[in-house]
Order: sequence, then C-alpha cells, then structure tokens
Amino acid sequence: MTKKNSLDAAMEKFRTVSKQLGESGLFDDDEDIKNNVQKSRVKKRQEADSLAGKCLVRLAENATDIYNHAVVYITECTASKVRGIMINKLLFGTAAIECKSKENANDSTLKNVYEDLYQGGPENPAHGFVLFPREECVADDPFAEVLGDVAISTSFGVLQEILEGEGPEKKIIAMGHCLWNRGELEWEIFNNKWLVVPTNLELMFDTDFSERWAKAAASSGVNLKTYIPQIGLA
Repeated sequence: MTKKNSLDAAMEKFRTVSKQLGESGLFDDDEDIKNNVQKSRVKKRQEADSLAGKCLVRLAENATDIYNHAVVYITECTASKVRGIMINKLLFGTAAIECKSKENANDSTLKNVYEDLYQGGPENPAHGFVLFPREECVADDPFAEVLGDVAISTSFGVLQEILEGEGPEKKIIAMGHCLWNRGELEWEIFNNKWLVVPTNLELMFDTDFSERWAKAAASSGVNLKTYIPQIGLA
C-alpha cells in the first residue's frame, strides 16, 4: 500500500470515529417508555452509530494508567463530550456501608451493609452512580435514567433501598465517572487505545468483575493475541 493510500485509509477511519462521537441530537425523550417508567427520565438511542449504551475496552496497556484493562459503559455521547462509567474495577473491594433505618428517623442505630464499590472513573470521585437492569427500575425514582436495558440512578433513595435490602438485586455501585471532551476519545480510538463493543446485561451483571475485560474483548471478534495496538503510515 502506498503512503497516500495509507493516509487516505487512516483519515477515513478517523472520519468514521468522529461521526460516531461528534453528532449532536443523538437522543430525545421516548414518551412510550416514559409512561411505563412513570417519573423516570428515559432516553432513547436514535442514531444507529451512537456510542451510548455500548462499552469501551482498553487495549493499550500501562500499569500506571487508571484505564489499564478497563471496560467503560458509555452513558452519554453528545457533540461536546462523552461520559462513561468503568464497570470492572473495584474501588475498595467489598466495603461495609453504615446505614440508618429509614423507617424511624429518630433511630440512631447503624448497621453495616456489605456491597462492592466500583471505581467509576477519575472525574468527580465523590459522586455516586448505581447501574442496574431496567426491569428493576424503581418507578418513583425521579433520578433514574433508562438507556436500553440498563437503568442509571444518582439518587440516594436507590442506595438507601439497596442498603435496606429492598433495592435492585443486580447492580453496580460506582464512584466517579470518565469524561472525554470533544475530539479526545476520537483520537484515542483512532490510535487503537480502545475497542468499541456492544454490551448486554449478562456482561454487566452476571459476569464476575475480574472477567469482564476478557469477555468484552472477546465479543469484538478481534484476536487480541495477534492484535497490534499501534498504527503507522508507510
């Protein structure tokens, strides 16, 4: 392949990635789903090439990189930014969370509830997210957003339900999120740092966190044993 043809192929790849990430108006409210979920905020993927609801699988390895062997579930994709939550890195392992009774506000008794806490990403690490299957969405949670088969909530009420043993059975509780501004993720994908793969409930909630990277990578169909994550122009 000539240098000119190599450059043309590389630019075509970059244009494709840019189209996936850079188009605005990817979502709008779906009234049919909204009626079913009542007060929940529901978003519908309109464009087939939107990355929201898919996963990023980290290819480039660096032991000191927070994204080393990361799997990121993409929660938002607009013209200006892309947000996501890592779903395969535990923050503290299984942690004890102190919880007061919601039935009696005067009851100061604390109980420990053990839950896995995930490192969602480097941005705003004090902000929590709860991801769980859409079918377990709490109807009166005004902060729940449904994206495909996955519900995402930032409500303390959902966490309180979980701590009381009444919340969703399958969930990911993550602190912080990932954020790329316009052009950043396009460039990283162009440079083969990430694979974009479809996601499903089995990967997110029925697969052990330590196996999610391998399973997500395998779903791409790429043979990582022979894959070279560098590009160049000859």
